[in-house]
Amino acid sequence: MAGHPEKQSGLMAGTDNINKDNMFNSPDGIGFDRAGRLWIQTDGNYSNEGDFAGMGNNQMLCADTQTGEIRRFLTGPTSCEITGLTFTPDSRTMFVGVQHPGAHFPAGGNAIPRSSVIMITKEDGGVIGS
Repeated sequence: MAGHPEKQSGLMAGTDNINKDNMFNSPDGIGFDRAGRLWIQTDGNYSNEGDFAGMGNNQMLCADTQTGEIRRFLTGPTSCEITGLTFTPDSRTMFVGVQHPGAHFPAGGNAIPRSSVIMITKEDGGVIGS
């Protein structure tokens, strides 16, 4: 499924439903929500060099298991891994882990990034992923 269709060919290009807007590498965590959507979290090479040119930071994507459509849901900060996923029983709040962000954080400032769990809700209070 994962790949870079603009740089690679064959299996490394990914499946037909991968494009420049949703390409990713190194799927590491997955989970399903109550509606059957597949959530994909990556822990891959974020160097954006060589085979990974243009891939960007690690991210979380959502795949519609009926249509095969895959959309990027969030992108993590530099050097992080997106990991861990859970929902509240009503599916209106999602919790996602952001592990070891900013391993190469720019010099200066007092705010060094820390691993954390983020809470995601929709502005309209709806179900996440809908």
